[in-house]
Amino acid sequence: MAIVYENSPFGTSGALRMMWFCRGNEIELRAIEPYHKERLRPDYFKRIVGRLKQDPPDVIYMVSYLKDGAMLVKNIRDANINSLLSGGAGGFTSQRFISTAGDSANLFLTATLWTPQLQYPGTKEYYDQYTQKFGTPPDYHGAEAYSALLVAADVLKRAESYRPESIRAALDKTDLMTPFGPVKFTSYENFERQNSLPTQVLQVINGKFECVWPQELATADFTAPP
Repeated sequence: MAIVYENSPFGTSGALRMMWFCRGNEIELRAIEPYHKERLRPDYFKRIVGRLKQDPPDVIYMVSYLKDGAMLVKNIRDANINSLLSGGAGGFTSQRFISTAGDSANLFLTATLWTPQLQYPGTKEYYDQYTQKFGTPPDYHGAEAYSALLVAADVLKRAESYRPESIRAALDKTDLMTPFGPVKFTSYENFERQNSLPTQVLQVINGKFECVWPQELATADFTAPP
């Protein structure tokens, strides 16, 4: 694997998590390439991509925002590096990544907690109404924020008063289905009041995101690079 990341706290933390994952699973790291997002120019990534081309890895993992992520993917494709391209959320989960990167986005892998194909009650309705109103499809941030407001409204209706202890007690009893998925807070290990949802792996297939894992949520089969 090679890791390419923008060097803000966001990119650095994501890259570090993948480095530890590689170390724990005996995955060879061929290259670790940070870059400065503020220096974006059409030729900026050519030096990085040139180094990747010298010893192509099986997987190139990127942590980027939307504009730099699309530019980076285009440069890698133009260099004819036949690695599996993947990215950690960030700009890679937006439909605008696909429209910006064009055909270069094909077969790209990323991860998210929400997609509009999920069969939760209200998911399709939320997606359709959002797209109609704003002219662009929502990503998981929007679905999560909208569902958080539904939870807050539900809690305030059930709480005996607006005192903090009453609101906490109502939160503890939350059992609600939202467009983002089921919300029920539990505690485990060293974590308290958590709502755990399955992470989905998405792949860009024919110009749109498809869920390829977990199998029970999959809308398409994973496609390896040619």
